[in-house]
Amino acid sequence: MKQVLVSLALNYSFAREIWRGIVRYSYEHDRWALWPGSTEVSDEKIGGFDGIIGMFGTAAQGERIQQLGKPVVNVSNRGTGRMITSVLNDDRLIGEMAARYFLHKGFRQFIYYGNPELHYSNLRQDGFTSVIRRAGYQVQFHHPGQGTRLHDWLRVTPPSTALLCNEDNVAFSVYRACWELDIKIPQDIAILGVNNDETYCLSGTLGLSSIMLGSEKLGFEAARLLDQLMRGGVAPKSPVLIPPLNVVTRISTDIQSVRDEFVRKALAYIQDNLERNFQVEEMLDHLSVGRRTLERKFKEHLGHSPHHAITRARVEKAKRLLEATQLKMEDIAQRCGFSEARILYRNFRLVTGDSPARYRKSFR
Repeated sequence: MKQVLVSLALNYSFAREIWRGIVRYSYEHDRWALWPGSTEVSDEKIGGFDGIIGMFGTAAQGERIQQLGKPVVNVSNRGTGRMITSVLNDDRLIGEMAARYFLHKGFRQFIYYGNPELHYSNLRQDGFTSVIRRAGYQVQFHHPGQGTRLHDWLRVTPPSTALLCNEDNVAFSVYRACWELDIKIPQDIAILGVNNDETYCLSGTLGLSSIMLGSEKLGFEAARLLDQLMRGGVAPKSPVLIPPLNVVTRISTDIQSVRDEFVRKALAYIQDNLERNFQVEEMLDHLSVGRRTLERKFKEHLGHSPHHAITRARVEKAKRLLEATQLKMEDIAQRCGFSEARILYRNFRLVTGDSPARYRKSFR
């Protein structure tokens, strides 16, 4: 039985998904003995291993690993470790997917918040920027190490801005800052992260949208490539790139770009009152606006009615509770402003085309 060292940062969700892909390949094929290890691989640890899959993100690691004389596959696009045989996320395509997603929602103001010291962050920025610029718009750039503090530039960011963060923990830090500054999400800033890490995406008071990566497929393909190398195969000349899967939309981007003040205030009212079974009339009184005027503005800017916006927001909250809890349907209905479970079922299917029960099952 072949002995394979898997050197991953398993405290990260995407690394655990890579691990699952490696395990699946092993079980479906030669049934290796897999040994998890830290990302710091010493010569002593290598011992009698037949091959290694690991996150080798620095130049020093890359140079040393190349000299081992062992079949090795790198799965980190963090830095110059990618010079060795690698299977990686297609980070440029991740940025392009985010740009098309925001453009489809009608946004015209864009920010990228990343880390210029990380190779994958720069690739995501390049992909995002190229698509936005081809569409005729510009992108602002911010990063944690620059002189302007996060809170400072958020204060002067105009309403209806689309913000891509290089990963979910960064998106969560932006969300927290917006919460502290009373900046409305998604009405003022729509926030999108990368990795779909539920630790961050399901925390706070609303769900964070994120790009789901093909991390399990990445692990599977890394294992397939390592198997080829251990059998004497030739390494590919360039990294094998795995495309992202899709955008998981939660409340932080669940909006069309809106420049009308009345519509933004109406959407904010909806988010603040989701637990109550309120009607459109209450919102009209709060905004001091007539039904016909608000109906016209919603149709013009969002393409649907205020009633539909309320229903969609309630369903999005229900989706978050279905993802993260084992609450009964009746309890979820009450927390989302539906008077009873059957009305939750009817509206959930109307908006998503699926049942709440099947949606919940997909996250188990």
